[in-house]
Amino acid sequence: MPRITAIICVRMGSERFPGKTMKPINGRPLLGILIDRVKQSKHINSIVVATSVNKNNDIIETFCANEGIHCFRGSEDDVAGRMLGALESEGADIGVEIYGDGPLNDPRLIDECIEYYLNDGTYDLVGNDMKATYPSGMYSETFSVKAFKDSTERTSDPAIREHGTLYLRQHPDLYKTINIEADGKLNRSDIHLDVDTKYDFDIIEAIVKNFAPRNDFSLSEILDFLDANPLLAKSNQHTERRWKQYQRT
Repeated sequence: MPRITAIICVRMGSERFPGKTMKPINGRPLLGILIDRVKQSKHINSIVVATSVNKNNDIIETFCANEGIHCFRGSEDDVAGRMLGALESEGADIGVEIYGDGPLNDPRLIDECIEYYLNDGTYDLVGNDMKATYPSGMYSETFSVKAFKDSTERTSDPAIREHGTLYLRQHPDLYKTINIEADGKLNRSDIHLDVDTKYDFDIIEAIVKNFAPRNDFSLSEILDFLDANPLLAKSNQHTERRWKQYQRT
């Protein structure tokens, strides 16, 4: 059986919300909340947190050690190189990128991408982030580590490498990829559940506290809560989402 490893790339040096990774809700940092949810996946064999060698990320390594989670440290800016090093250190055949700024990522959606990848067997990457249909913060990618390694060897452009799997996603002539789109109720790209600013954090905090002590609530339940609290849901709509330039519309 192939080894499936989830990789979470995080660092403390956010420009707009420094230290957000370790910002606590009910005593649990955002990284811990995300790890708790990723552990609910039915298919992931291991989790690796990939951060940089910068000293301000020591707190992340210490937290992971206390959680029994492997922490790999590499380049601050060469995210593709850091990801590859982390996945190879785990002996992974299949990588599952979980974005560190989405602490409430639904394990059901993560598993949907993994299952599509496994059941089809022909894709190099299966994701739900290449076109905006799901709320942000619910994105993941399942990909062949072999194909990803090949993609990292084809480019030395720092502007490409800082975005992880970007080269692989942007070259359909070399790699086979597919985007899973949200259906029905979950098709809510107007909702933002990633944490770039304090406004975003306040929404995540309200959601976590509403469902506490549960940590297995679904995206569907989150949307019901936000639809019942429309002012809260709209409170971060003004935030610039820089990653949107890499999505199809």
